[in-house]
Amino acid sequence: MSDFQTITVDAEMATSDDAQRPYFSVVMCCNRDEGYIHQAIQSVLAQSFSLFEFVIVLNACTDELYASVAAITDPRIVLLRTEIGQLAFNLNLGVNSAKGEYIVRFDSDDICHVDRLAESYNLIRTDPAIDIVAGSCRIIDAAGTVIGARALREQNWRSRIIYSNPFVHPAIAIRRDLILRARGYSGGFQSEDYDLWIRLAKRTDVKCIFTSFPMIDYRVSDFQSKGSRQAYAEVASYFLREFLIKPGFRRFFSVLLSISKVFFKSKK
Repeated sequence: MSDFQTITVDAEMATSDDAQRPYFSVVMCCNRDEGYIHQAIQSVLAQSFSLFEFVIVLNACTDELYASVAAITDPRIVLLRTEIGQLAFNLNLGVNSAKGEYIVRFDSDDICHVDRLAESYNLIRTDPAIDIVAGSCRIIDAAGTVIGARALREQNWRSRIIYSNPFVHPAIAIRRDLILRARGYSGGFQSEDYDLWIRLAKRTDVKCIFTSFPMIDYRVSDFQSKGSRQAYAEVASYFLREFLIKPGFRRFFSVLLSISKVFFKSKK
């Protein structure tokens, strides 16, 4: 990943009175290891930006997985364990336990760019009112070979949200208190982030910045639930909820579109 330009962090942060408080809390949940979790963890610990903590929530996992992660001795790691397998619950636990101003999402099969946090910090410094930093990503296969990219650009994410998820969830940084004010993640089992974006899209005060910087290498493998029928069905239920709360043509269209994806776009 050395083919990207190194980001320089403003030195003022390192000399501030609260320099010991993490600016970012990286939150990662995992219930099984497909062989990538230790690479994922090391990519976070190797960040060029130092003021962060790493909240790892292991849920419904084996004792072996817990022991292998617990054996990593790094003071920045906050290790939690639950018996509940639902991702939304465990994300809420991680966010609630976090001390950083911004939550940085990350998944246990992906790889963080070494300057991910530095880039996010510098973008926020340009406008402290930013609530969400929406990062781009490179796409890798199970072996780690780059097979594509998703480059995000400035867009009206509120209008696009009925067509597709406008964010790469494990590549975002979001203000912690914004998640708390939204009452956390409340989605189903596979698409909890989409539900959060739908709810936040109704708020005109949420400020988001998109960047083409590849925050992560996003891994595509057979183990993912992305694109499953259940995931599409859950998204359809979110749009149906919004339509029932406040009927309108646009919301009715979003219901029809999301239902069509359940039958014509999802994995069988």
